[in-house]
Amino acid sequence: MKLQFYKKGIPTEILKRVAILMVVFVVSVVFFEIVTNISEPQEVSAQSSPTLPTVTIDYLGDAYTELHGYVTEMDPAYMRDAIIPLDSERNVSITVDSKDYDVDGLSYEIRSLDTQRNISNNELEFTSNEGILTASFQAENLIEKNEEYLLILTLTSGSEEIYYYTRIMQPDGCNEEEILDFAQYFHNTALSEDATDLATYIEPSSSASADLNHVTINSNLAQISYSGFDGTQVGDVNTALTDISSNYISLTFTYLLNRDNSGKSEYYTCVEDFRIRYTSDRLYLLSYDRTMEQILDDQSVSFNKNVLNIGITDPDLQYMSNETGTIVSFVQNGSLYEYNQTDRTLKQIFSFVDDPTDSRSIYDQHQILLLNIDESGTMDYVVYGYMNSGSHEGECGINLYHYDAIEDTSTEQVFITSTSSYQILNANFSELLYETADNQFYIMVNGTLLYMNLNELTTKELMTGLDDAQYAVSASRRYLAWMDQEDMSDSIHIMDLETGDSYDITAGTGQLLKPLAFLDDDLIYGTLNENDITTDGAGSTVYPMYKLTIADISSGSGRELMTYQKNGYYITDVSIESYTIYLERIQIDSEGIITTADGDTIKNSAGEQNKAVDVSTISDDAKEQVVVLTMAELEEDEKLGKVDYDVPGLVLADGSHSISVASATSSTQYFVYVGSKVSLATDDLNRAITEADENMGIVLDNTPKYVWKRGRKSYQNAITGIAVGSSDSEASGSARALSAMLVQAGENVQVHTLLESGETPISVLSKTLKDYDILDLTGLSLSQVLYYVNLGTPVYAYTGDDTAVLIVGYDASSIIYFDPMTSQNQKMSLTEASDYFESFGNVFVSYIQ
Repeated sequence: MKLQFYKKGIPTEILKRVAILMVVFVVSVVFFEIVTNISEPQEVSAQSSPTLPTVTIDYLGDAYTELHGYVTEMDPAYMRDAIIPLDSERNVSITVDSKDYDVDGLSYEIRSLDTQRNISNNELEFTSNEGILTASFQAENLIEKNEEYLLILTLTSGSEEIYYYTRIMQPDGCNEEEILDFAQYFHNTALSEDATDLATYIEPSSSASADLNHVTINSNLAQISYSGFDGTQVGDVNTALTDISSNYISLTFTYLLNRDNSGKSEYYTCVEDFRIRYTSDRLYLLSYDRTMEQILDDQSVSFNKNVLNIGITDPDLQYMSNETGTIVSFVQNGSLYEYNQTDRTLKQIFSFVDDPTDSRSIYDQHQILLLNIDESGTMDYVVYGYMNSGSHEGECGINLYHYDAIEDTSTEQVFITSTSSYQILNANFSELLYETADNQFYIMVNGTLLYMNLNELTTKELMTGLDDAQYAVSASRRYLAWMDQEDMSDSIHIMDLETGDSYDITAGTGQLLKPLAFLDDDLIYGTLNENDITTDGAGSTVYPMYKLTIADISSGSGRELMTYQKNGYYITDVSIESYTIYLERIQIDSEGIITTADGDTIKNSAGEQNKAVDVSTISDDAKEQVVVLTMAELEEDEKLGKVDYDVPGLVLADGSHSISVASATSSTQYFVYVGSKVSLATDDLNRAITEADENMGIVLDNTPKYVWKRGRKSYQNAITGIAVGSSDSEASGSARALSAMLVQAGENVQVHTLLESGETPISVLSKTLKDYDILDLTGLSLSQVLYYVNLGTPVYAYTGDDTAVLIVGYDASSIIYFDPMTSQNQKMSLTEASDYFESFGNVFVSYIQ
């Protein structure tokens, strides 16, 4: 028998086949990677330097305002950086630093403040000397004194146009020269070696913080005079007069300080806001506010073990860290940085600052918002506002970036253009920005919820026309709660933006709900009984919520965590600060009179979670107080070593990544300006006036026109022309008061008939005075509503069921009111009147043209 032998293991032929397949697979993978990289190249670059020309307008001898250019036409009504005061001949002097930019033409346009009336539109002749262009013109005599107008300058370069916006006014009796001289004196004296003379003008408070980052009129003299800070001013001061009237002038100084620190050059941006009143006896400093912030770079940052010293900046800075506390990203002075303690690197992730002495680089009309960060330091962030340089230089908008810590590059993902100024964009900026793990992006812009697929570059509007009061966003930005109606709804919609899942929280029978806010990711909403809906003395609808609920919405069911309700009290609104819920409450008596009740609070016992990186302040001999970030503890015997400073690469998107979103909000909005900044945008007039009153600001609507100012005349003689219409002479006190208000405005209607048919004071005035804006001022104080009397407009004041009076004048200690039952003017002390009107709920109504 012949023996046959078989080799153990896998046959040779099969091994050969497997080897061939492996080679084919490896080659295919390599080929695929090469093809992929060839088809989708990413050009890594750095942030480019600014290129656009700057325009300066000189006035009042030695002051100037610098304007920055826009490459697209903006909504001029909201471009309110400064007012240029014109001399008696209405002359305007312009200087253009072309920065090597080829300028072919220069023109100007003057419009009314509401943009509806065009005063002039003319080309300008200019001279050029080594890149500096000069021109001048005389504004048309159609300009009325003490009235603001828009001035739009346009530079042309070939087919490109660059736009510059400001306001002009020919002041009369405003003492702008004396006030500017005083502000310059105050500024120069504060920087001098002896600032003793300034003690007369400040109001030091023992509670004022001891730092140079934020100095106010309540700071001590040492802080006002920079506490021995050994810095020097670089260049001139940019001056912006932001509000001019015969009562006061508001103005802003911006400038740069330089300090030598052991051979290292440090730079600091400074902004000074003044509010000054002139009288024949003396000048009064009504308000003073100065901010100072260090420009961080490799020369100015310092390290000590696990502590990062970032110098003079706002202690309440925006930052995020990884869970272990070894990586922190933070925003300082308009730039984004990331410190990696493990790798010993400090990276400037995003910044417009190229040369600190170039005003275009440090122009502070943008903000950076951190969205998220992972353990490696990879993060998403948003840059919004005016783009100082780069591919969107001269545009205003919202730019979404993704920073890859492994690749060490920031990639632009989408740019959303806007025609609003940075101040309006910032005030309206929604908390709703969320990017999912698979590159789906949600953002609320002007009441429109926009969805973007960043992989496919597709966009979709999910909902439009939402007012701020209709929705709330969680702290993580992952959850959105909204209602379909403006005031209250029978259901609240909940959406998880990460998953796209949604569900409803539904009201019980005869009840309505309203989303109010979030505490972390827990929803706070109010509940009211439909039978409790009422109207106040002015006729405005009041929605008193009897119960507040905090619910866990992450489980998909709206599980109640706690409820709040107290008999006899109703909730009208809530706010959250430092994990405490503040409740605004009212009471309603048996006669239906609504009065403001004391507020209440709900404290979150858990409090803010511990953060892996701590932000605090420490004393500094030269800088008074500096901000430090304390990272995770170093390992035992571990030394920090040298820390490298790095600027990661930047990958810019092409034009297909740019979109525009039109405004969809139809309601009237109010903007509170404090100096040149918008501190609040809201559709709640009373909230806007309160904010402006507390911060010495002004209120404009979106027409725009002035709605309220902190400053008013010291007295107002009784308004004339107040008389009850003949057809209402036997009517109720409320009807007579409204009738007299209408007669004074030139209208005579049967008010009592309208009220008997179900109309309210608000609706009667709205339907009769069609060319006026009717203002429901209910809830404001007497001193606040006297602003309208100061304008020569009577204020309707509710004094009980079917009764009211008209406030028609005032002086330093009393008011004058028209009693419609006697048709006589009466006087009452301010204190007595305040208490009297407050007892009826402070129900006031007035109007502006």
